[in-house]
Amino acid sequence: MEIKTATDWQQVYSALRSELNDIGYNPDLNRMLNNITLMVTELSKAEVEARRLHSAKNLIEPIEKINKAILHLEQFLLIARLMK
Repeated sequence: MEIKTATDWQQVYSALRSELNDIGYNPDLNRMLNNITLMVTELSKAEVEARRLHSAKNLIEPIEKINKAILHLEQFLLIARLMK
């Protein structure tokens, strides 16, 4: 899963949250998901600024970081599922 804009986060969040609920309570993975949510909030603010300035070049790096964090969380979820 990956996002292209902050509005894509809602669907990805729902999928990740349901996976987290399936494996049981894990505070570290919940914290990772919350941190990604904070990153998406910052991305949303940057998107507003980019639309105002008509320049999207400042959005590339945050989107890459968020997608990398999502991939990392998915890998940890896979490991947690295998250990279950």
